Amino acid sequence: MKIHHIGYVVKSIEKYKKNLIIDEVVKELYDETQKADLALIKLENTFIELIEPKSKESFTYNFLQKGGGYHHLCFETSKEEAEQLIQDKKMIKVLEWVYAPLLDADVCFAYNRNREVVEFVNIISKTLHLNSFK
Repeated sequence: MKIHHIGYVVKSIEKYKKNLIIDEVVKELYDETQKADLALIKLENTFIELIEPKSKESFTYNFLQKGGGYHHLCFETSKEEAEQLIQDKKMIKVLEWVYAPLLDADVCFAYNRNREVVEFVNIISKTLHLNSFK
């Protein structure tokens, strides 16, 4: 399995981007499901996802109120492999498979026994890959 991106919850995407060493933003949008502005930044071997919650209804609003910062790792995998990992590792699925417009793919989120959020992106669907940006 390969890491697709590292997710950070931030108060302001624009302010956060100004302090990044690498700031090649490949996609930005508002995600209605997450109620958040999102930005995807390309690094050499992975992406960084910036998440700016826009309302109290956002999944990450409370996380931002506690300070924000590092939020999750996202792994490229198939739905079947992700489901097996969630079961084998006794993870708690916190969001069923849903379409993620930022990645143009289906994703799900689980909570592992280390109390960390893990995202899985279905590589079978049209996923935003690093090699898409030369």
